[in-house]
Amino acid sequence: MPKIVNHEARRQDVAEIAARLIASVGIEGTKVRDIARIAGCSTSVVSHYFSSKHDLLLSAYRQRMEQTVVRIDTATRRGERLLDTLAAVLPLDTRGNENWRIWLAFWGLATTDATFLQEQRRRSREAVDLFHRAILATGAMEEGAHSFNVAQALLSAASGIAAQAVYDPERWTAERQIEILALHINAHLGSSVAAAAVES
Repeated sequence: MPKIVNHEARRQDVAEIAARLIASVGIEGTKVRDIARIAGCSTSVVSHYFSSKHDLLLSAYRQRMEQTVVRIDTATRRGERLLDTLAAVLPLDTRGNENWRIWLAFWGLATTDATFLQEQRRRSREAVDLFHRAILATGAMEEGAHSFNVAQALLSAASGIAAQAVYDPERWTAERQIEILALHINAHLGSSVAAAAVES
């Protein structure tokens, strides 16, 4: 009896391997043959799931982004502290550090590749909306231009913290990242909002 293959799961597995390689050796160092070797398959199998290396890289980027979106949306729906919800984007652990190494690599690619530029614009706008929903869920602000600007400001702060943490992890420990993000939240929304969970 032939083995039943879950093609979508297999495709996600290959994209995840690509994501880990990008985090480790960068985009240029990520080779399809290495992805295939780690996945335990041939390069033709990888080519079956992805039309090109460009397609594979984009899928790896999207997969890690979408996982983070789900994580933050879930935290927002559960009424977790705003600080904890927004801190989910930071490189607080190995997974988070990998995510930011991937995203930073793609930021560079977006300056010269039209497809990645369009993707980066879309994902950046999505991230602002994500932060905006989390802020509104606290009840601390009314929806409007100002609340949207605060979401943008906090996303910009989180991105800056994350970039510095990737480049200087000894100085930017997880505790320090959270402390600095809390300062930004406090400046815009007050310390009680950063510390309190949302009552359901």
